[in-house]
Amino acid sequence: MNTLTSLKKKGAVTIALLLTLISCQAFNKDIQKMTLSANEQQQVDALLNNSPTRCIGTYLIDFPAAFKVNNESLFYYKGTGDFVITTKKQYLPPFKQMIARREQALKETKTIDPTDSPYLKAIYPVQTNHPDKMQGIIFERMESPGTDDSARVLEGYRWQDEVTLKIEMKAQNGSDEKHDENRMKYPELYTNNVPQKLQELRQLFERIQPRDDLTIPITPGFCLLHGFMQGEDSEWKDTGVTYQHEANNDFYFSISYNNYDGYYKLLDQPESYVTDDRGHTIYKGTRESQGLQLEEWLTKGQFFSDESGYESDDEWYKFILGINMLDPTDKTPQLQIKMYYKIPEDETQGYTQEQLMVIWREITNSIRVREGF
Repeated sequence: MNTLTSLKKKGAVTIALLLTLISCQAFNKDIQKMTLSANEQQQVDALLNNSPTRCIGTYLIDFPAAFKVNNESLFYYKGTGDFVITTKKQYLPPFKQMIARREQALKETKTIDPTDSPYLKAIYPVQTNHPDKMQGIIFERMESPGTDDSARVLEGYRWQDEVTLKIEMKAQNGSDEKHDENRMKYPELYTNNVPQKLQELRQLFERIQPRDDLTIPITPGFCLLHGFMQGEDSEWKDTGVTYQHEANNDFYFSISYNNYDGYYKLLDQPESYVTDDRGHTIYKGTRESQGLQLEEWLTKGQFFSDESGYESDDEWYKFILGINMLDPTDKTPQLQIKMYYKIPEDETQGYTQEQLMVIWREITNSIRVREGF
């Protein structure tokens, strides 16, 4: 009996060691040297062969044409609340309807304190010589119905070349005579900087020009969704876009970009940071490409919830890449890319793990800094 127990223990240890060895070999394989069968490579080539260049911030990346960019995105400039910029594709008639509805809603908004009324304080035009090509308006409103009416927001809209640009900017206007007493005590809180802020907003309207997703600028500036901010500056920037496969909603890339100092390197995080304790690592490591140092972490697991909010049994791949996570510069900011792919019920109808890793490698190897920045 002791001999049998000893053999069972040795067998269990041997199996455990074998599984560990297999796991380590898979975990440590070099993604740069990964190859596919001829048939698998042909399927990958069909996706990658038509990969136009896209511009994201100060970077360029070659994405397969089958991936389409999302329609709307937020861009935070100079801080999370100082300037909130939204860009989206839109035709002129819907833009006009949106502005009319927004103006009416602002006029109908009631303030908590009746003495702060009206909620909409002023309307300013955006000058244009070609209303069929460009139109705009700026609303000066209270920050919220319950805040002191000296806290203002300039809410500007411009439509040009089928792109709507919205800029929200915080301002201060304590010039009303009801604030005279408070202004004597707290002059910095009850100033009126609306004229200066209006000038800043109009300057941003001039700097940010519409841009097609496939148009690559050749002058200094910053690419955002459907737009290009002309000129160089060192201001705080934070934005993101999503590229989704046109025939598969469960295959997409989420890209985030900012130029402020980070707190960690991707590979310094615990596995639970990437997997949410519902998956496992299939590969992690670093590589150099186009003069950039890339960190990557590739996982597989059940990462999402169903429509009812319960944990879903659907299996996904989630690949994450980080560039300059700790030490961004204006020219080479932080860039984080996440690729998501849901494994189909019939796995023969989808990409294999190895194919996805090659697709990921080829796309991320194309990342480079835009010349002329």
